[in-house]
Amino acid sequence: MIILPEKFVNTIKDIHKENGSKWLADFQELCLKCENQWQMKILTPFELSYNFVAPILFQDGKDGVIKLSVPNEEFTNEVEALRVFKDTGIVSMIDYDLKKGIILLERLLPGYTLASIENEEEAMHIASKVMKNLWKIAPESTILPTMLNREKSFRRIVETFPNGLGPISKDLLLDAFTIFKEMLKSQSTTYLLHGDLHHYNILFAGEASWKAIDPKGLIGEREYDIIQFLLNNLEHKNIYKVIEKRIDILVKELDLNRERVLFWGYSHAVLSTCWSLEDEGTYNENFFQSIQVFKNLHTNLNK
Repeated sequence: MIILPEKFVNTIKDIHKENGSKWLADFQELCLKCENQWQMKILTPFELSYNFVAPILFQDGKDGVIKLSVPNEEFTNEVEALRVFKDTGIVSMIDYDLKKGIILLERLLPGYTLASIENEEEAMHIASKVMKNLWKIAPESTILPTMLNREKSFRRIVETFPNGLGPISKDLLLDAFTIFKEMLKSQSTTYLLHGDLHHYNILFAGEASWKAIDPKGLIGEREYDIIQFLLNNLEHKNIYKVIEKRIDILVKELDLNRERVLFWGYSHAVLSTCWSLEDEGTYNENFFQSIQVFKNLHTNLNK
């Protein structure tokens, strides 16, 4: 029997309500069915957040990973992204069941994250290679969300909090939303993006190989997909200098538009801070401080 942490149980109930409670009630049975269907054993889970993720051992001795989720749109998008991204520097999907919320994946070993690389430049060069291998021109037809979905989320926040939210003032919120809309209108070539690409979603797979995991799947321009990376792994660092250096490397190696990176960074940092305030009642201080960093970098760009 697998014992689920209380925090994880509460998270599932808070997010998925009745569906979450039913999923938890059926969880042990689901695990047994998975073990029988794929002839494998579910081992001690990794640290859990929003999904159950654990290493597995197949009967033939091969390793793998199982991810169990309450079936929802985000889960469906992840499966679609893994399918379309196939062979482009992302973890391989072995099998899946959309109705039951099951994904079987290859296990990346040794599997430590890019955050473990202390040398900032080395980490950035690794990340740029992953991004270059990952991105592909957006397919003509796909169920994956587009940047329009992010704009709708932004608009809902503006309408729900007309006077601002927490440290995000009314003027700041409106300014960021205006820029976000303008950026969306002026997009050129759109790509299939990861949607949540950062240090903790890039793992070492051995033999100098790094792969991305946990794609959300998003259609938009490349400059937007690097923003989440710029905002992460900033603890105890000079935020301005680190973000500036990261942008320098990624713009050069991936042939990106620096000004668009800065505009996306500014507006997304505001949106992300609002998401956190809505969901958790608090926010990431580094995300909030980066708003001014992107603004200052843009000011300096035009001097």
